[in-house]
Amino acid sequence: MYADKILYNANIYTMDDQYPLANRLAIKNGRIIGFDDVADQLRGPHTKLFDIKNKTMLPGLIESHAHPLHYAADLLKLDLRYERISSIQDLLYEVKRKADELPEGEWIIGTGWDDSKLKEKRFPTIDELNKAAPNHPVFLTRTCVHNAVANWKAFEVSGLSSNPEDPEGGHFHRDAKTGKISGLIQENAMMLFKVPSFSTEQLKQAMEKAQQHFFEWGVTAVHDMAVSQKEMVVYQQLKKEGKLRLKTRLWLWAISQMAWPGGEKELLHLGIESGFGNDHLNIQGLKYMLDGSVGGRTAAVEEPYEQEQDNYGILHMKQQTINDHISQAIQHNMRVSIHGIGERAIEMALQAIEQAGSLEDNKQKRHRIEHCALPTDDHLKRIAKQNIIAASSIGFIYSIGDSYLNNLGSKRAAHVFPHASFKKHGIIAPGNSDMPVCHGNPFYGIYAAVTRKTIGGQQLGTEEAISVKEAIQAYTVDAAYSGFDETIIGSLAIGKYADLIVLDKDPFETKSEDLKNIQVLLTMVDGELVFKKAEKEEFTHV
Repeated sequence: MYADKILYNANIYTMDDQYPLANRLAIKNGRIIGFDDVADQLRGPHTKLFDIKNKTMLPGLIESHAHPLHYAADLLKLDLRYERISSIQDLLYEVKRKADELPEGEWIIGTGWDDSKLKEKRFPTIDELNKAAPNHPVFLTRTCVHNAVANWKAFEVSGLSSNPEDPEGGHFHRDAKTGKISGLIQENAMMLFKVPSFSTEQLKQAMEKAQQHFFEWGVTAVHDMAVSQKEMVVYQQLKKEGKLRLKTRLWLWAISQMAWPGGEKELLHLGIESGFGNDHLNIQGLKYMLDGSVGGRTAAVEEPYEQEQDNYGILHMKQQTINDHISQAIQHNMRVSIHGIGERAIEMALQAIEQAGSLEDNKQKRHRIEHCALPTDDHLKRIAKQNIIAASSIGFIYSIGDSYLNNLGSKRAAHVFPHASFKKHGIIAPGNSDMPVCHGNPFYGIYAAVTRKTIGGQQLGTEEAISVKEAIQAYTVDAAYSGFDETIIGSLAIGKYADLIVLDKDPFETKSEDLKNIQVLLTMVDGELVFKKAEKEEFTHV
């Protein structure tokens, strides 16, 4: 048996303790079949040889919590991210420009604004949006997707009054002086707006572009954490058409929340179980939402937010309600994933999992608490005991950590996403960005895990910092474990898929401040080249 390809002259970190370092790697039918001397013996007359020119190679990175199709949809919306928008004036200009382009009455849909990064440090008001686009309904989602702002036209066409009642798990923010609607809509209140959705074909085309962005960041597998009927159709059609190369793990949105329709009842009735699918596209379990975001001041915290002594965040449901949902899911052999950021939400998630199944069954299923930003010492012990995955959004520290400092204060912020504590308790904590909430580049998360520094240069303490190796493990072997993928991806080992990346710098040798600047030069999925950065000195093969 000869290799299809041999990659040589490479500085390979396999992330496999049995064979941690290598120089050469052989691939056959998309899988790794040998290293070094064994790889040399597998060279045949038709084997293609790739000179990696002493660059560093890692396993393909795994994004353990993201929203790829939401990111794809965002490519079709008004882009209001901080990279483009620095002030309210900039935002309103973009809205007005879009209003001038569209026929009257068409929706202006935007996403990505972040009040903590705007010059004014506030959200745009309903009156400002009215002035910018008086004849178009406007709906602009905050970067955290737990908040939005809208104008009066959006209220009107959605059948909402100027003084709507708050739905369960949602809130219409009101001006503190006048008591009138301010334009800020939080959590489940967003569901009441009749914002049009994109077609399947539009999403498929956008997802092809989004997929390429993942490959440019070195991501070869992703967990989509909010899959509804339309997302299922898009993924299946792309896979059938041979256009989905990104290994994708689907977490099905359980109940209708945050304007996303749930399918729990139908899925359980059909008998769908965790693991349905194959190595490239499969169903992981059901996803539930308990609280909001720290940046939007809606995460359910134990102590109030800074400068808001009456604000403890928002819980989406009562304890008995989440208990019933989790019990039903587990009884139907579904893994569960529960969004819990604040202490109160994490406590509810733990209680729901603990009461739903036996300790041994829970340990085997590897249930997940998403984000898990503010666990207490007691929570850490119980998470470890139940073998729950703490799907830690460590990427938040870099991208939106400044808002954590502002909203929580330095003492609490120093202990968010506590990776050193996770390690101490033996908790598997894969890293993630929750993109498009934050930028999808995993090296921002790796940098944050090591330095605890924000994009603004502030530091969220150092007690919870981890090593470079541990940070890379969070995006490789730990992320693979979180999806029951440890036998096929997450490290470079014989028999595993040849999902790999080549970097311009060695993360183990570079200065910690430079971790965030590492660039991916080449990405392979199943041994096939899916991305190569244009370089003066290109990798050669013969």
